[in-house]
Amino acid sequence: MSDTWQLRIYEQNERVCLADLTGPAELGRQTTSEEPLYTPHLAGGQHRVAIAPKDERAISRQQILIEPLAGGSFRVTNLGGKRTISLPDGKDLPPNASCDIAAEGLLRLGTKSIRPGRGESSKSSLQSLAEPTIAPGKRAVVAGSPIGLPPPNATGVGLKPLLQWLRAAADVLQSAAGSADFFDKAAQALVELVDLDSGQVLILRKGAWHQEAYHSAARTAKVSLHSPSNQVLEQVRQEKRTFWEMPPTHTQAASSLVEVEAVVAAPILDGHGAVIGALYGERRIGGALPAPVTELEAVLVEVLARGVAAGLARQEQEKVVLAAHVQFEQFFTPELARQPDLLMGRDTEVSILFCDIRGFSRISQRLGPARTMDWIGDVLGTLSDCVRAHSGVLVDYIGDELIAMWGAPEEQPDHARLACRAALDMLGQIPLLNARWEPIMGETMNLGIGINTGPARVGNTGSHHKFKYGPLGNTVNLASRVQGATKYLKCQILMTGATKSALDDSFYSRRLCEALVVNIAEPVALHELVLEGQPLHAEATEVYEQALSRFEAKDFASAARALGNWRMQCPNDEPALMLLYRAVRCMVEGPTPSHPVWVLPGK
Repeated sequence: MSDTWQLRIYEQNERVCLADLTGPAELGRQTTSEEPLYTPHLAGGQHRVAIAPKDERAISRQQILIEPLAGGSFRVTNLGGKRTISLPDGKDLPPNASCDIAAEGLLRLGTKSIRPGRGESSKSSLQSLAEPTIAPGKRAVVAGSPIGLPPPNATGVGLKPLLQWLRAAADVLQSAAGSADFFDKAAQALVELVDLDSGQVLILRKGAWHQEAYHSAARTAKVSLHSPSNQVLEQVRQEKRTFWEMPPTHTQAASSLVEVEAVVAAPILDGHGAVIGALYGERRIGGALPAPVTELEAVLVEVLARGVAAGLARQEQEKVVLAAHVQFEQFFTPELARQPDLLMGRDTEVSILFCDIRGFSRISQRLGPARTMDWIGDVLGTLSDCVRAHSGVLVDYIGDELIAMWGAPEEQPDHARLACRAALDMLGQIPLLNARWEPIMGETMNLGIGINTGPARVGNTGSHHKFKYGPLGNTVNLASRVQGATKYLKCQILMTGATKSALDDSFYSRRLCEALVVNIAEPVALHELVLEGQPLHAEATEVYEQALSRFEAKDFASAARALGNWRMQCPNDEPALMLLYRAVRCMVEGPTPSHPVWVLPGK
């Protein structure tokens, strides 16, 4: 015979503990105020149950030891040094003495009664519904009537009580799963639906059942928190069906303290059909047999459990939607984040901006990981504010690089202008960032920004595991290469001819060259974009563009003279220095086969 046994403890005729145990169990008053009352737990390698508060000195910390024996009986040892224990035959067990008692024998200790029994006696009383419980969002395939409930009066149930039951269930179905009283409503409805003495909502976490809510009927003298039947819950967990237990009879139970219970339990499933909890109810009346749980009542409990499961599934869906909404708001304004079809792929014209922090590797090595995180967070946060201020979409951060987009998901006819304004704002933030970080970094930082305008496919460029809203296509690749070209042309912002053609005269720019960038088949016109109010901008534009025209016409000497003279007047014009370098090289080596297109050596 298995050594699994059942422990019942009563306090003034009210059961306060029902637990299935294996091996010996020690009972006594609390060793600490944190030790839970009437809740079995392991201590010193065996079960222990605190049956009295710490300050109840009449009971010892170690009062009773109950050991299951092979024949189905139990050995009881009085571990206390003062009190006797009343045995089933009316005799007293003195301190430090032991005796054997039959299963279901009642021990008395003051106002407390303890009944050890064998769980096997109730196994045959377990009944269940024929079909497993259906997971939320699934439909049952049942032959015959789709309603699962017998008609009124089929089992002696009138129409009015049935309607009351359904209204109670509907109240739970309509309540919000995230509300503070959701589980409390379910426990209350369980008691009122089936006329139970107590009802619990249990949630399964890491293989253990945890009580989320408890409700007792008004007729119950007091609310008693105790352990539900592990046997019934294990059957519910394994078979995913609703079980109920008919009240067993004990011929030797003549005392008014005898409590006979009827139990019903229905599984709560998640959307995948796994058991995540249970509704558990009891009907108990001291000294008399309670009415048994009927199949109709079991069906109603299952309906209620399915309502709880649907509420929890809805709550999980709302969490997913909320998480996605939060992620959307990281990229878009709150208004755009509420658009329902953001992740649907579509083709549209956009402007793409790539912004790179110059010297990141060198600076991060000097700052160390912790300070680098602070610095890069400040810089990218500031640059992101520039994007958001001009209605842009933050597509991604890749290391020290920021990617932004205009023209989607919302149509923006002036997307090129917005992108360029954001880029100029980024340049305007450099002095402020350097003021904060130069004393720490020991040097100033700079940016390289590339902008391109053209068609792209926008939507979810990630996967169903992690979405990433953004663009795909040659327009994006070219924007990245244009950002890289700023290193060779020695400037901060470069834009393509496609972007330049979408701007009005309020922007200050000049064409620097025709370039062939890595992995892009066709040459692209590159224009420098500068902040308004730059000194000598008009002269710089006129001198450079005249020299560029002479260079492209292979008049390298004339181009070099003009750029050399300009170099004396404006030594900080680095793009002009690069064109001077190309003109002198062509004078020495002759034009390249790709002339006047500059084949950039890298990204």
